[in-house]
Amino acid sequence: MSNFEELCKKLEEMDPIAFNQNFNQLSVSVLDDLSLINADGVDAYTDYLSFVLAAIAADGKLSEKEFVVIKPLFDKSAGEDVSYEKAVQMFKDMGLDNPENVKNAADLMVDVIELVSPETKDKIVMLCLMICAIDGKVTDDEKKWIAQLIEPLEPPSPMEIIDGYLDEAGSFVLATECGDQPKMRVLGFKTVLDGKIYFGIGTFKDVYAQIQKNPKCEILAFNGEDFVRWDGKAVFCDDKRLSMAFGSALPEIAKMYLENNLEIAFFTLEGGCAEIVGVAGKTVLF
Repeated sequence: MSNFEELCKKLEEMDPIAFNQNFNQLSVSVLDDLSLINADGVDAYTDYLSFVLAAIAADGKLSEKEFVVIKPLFDKSAGEDVSYEKAVQMFKDMGLDNPENVKNAADLMVDVIELVSPETKDKIVMLCLMICAIDGKVTDDEKKWIAQLIEPLEPPSPMEIIDGYLDEAGSFVLATECGDQPKMRVLGFKTVLDGKIYFGIGTFKDVYAQIQKNPKCEILAFNGEDFVRWDGKAVFCDDKRLSMAFGSALPEIAKMYLENNLEIAFFTLEGGCAEIVGVAGKTVLF
């Protein structure tokens, strides 16, 4: 069982009194943290309320157990003593039974989460998870909801950053050695497999012979503002999934290769370095 599943189970089985105490303490702590990034407490409360209601809406409904715990929020929002039936209507009036509105709420939450410290991020995610566990069961839909909040907090890997630049550039340049002369050509195909970026070149082309002789090469891509430069040693792979990706991305070219009995080889770069270079300087990825 994963740590996340164990945490869900622990919250589901927690004593109601202890649960409410922990929930209230965490709510106060999150509100205090949010107030530090807002000009006034009203904005902090609005952000907090958005988190709470969006987490409740993860499964598209407001249960009575959820209502009992967060009733003070409904009372404060409505300015009166709110019944469960009225809270359900308020919930629907806010569109929180609509998956698209919940998605928009998630986008807002991620924007706010990016402004706070890692410690506050953890508190917010835990707060949302506790809300999902209020009724004694964290459903699969609610787990997916929490995953949406956690995933954007994970920094992209260097390969994901490079892949993003290549996507933005559309085409990119491969540099190899030809005798004592550098050679460059534009590539148009790349794919990601098992966390690595692969490129394809025809085995009948000069570039293939150049890499076979000296596998040290470099990829360069420009996205209109700055560029990524990635060098290393070309390592070839004959995984059949790469051929399938090539055929899916460039069906006409793949058909031409097949009809003319031509072969394409796929390689990634290893053992080098990558950096983003712009007007303000450069960022080394690895």
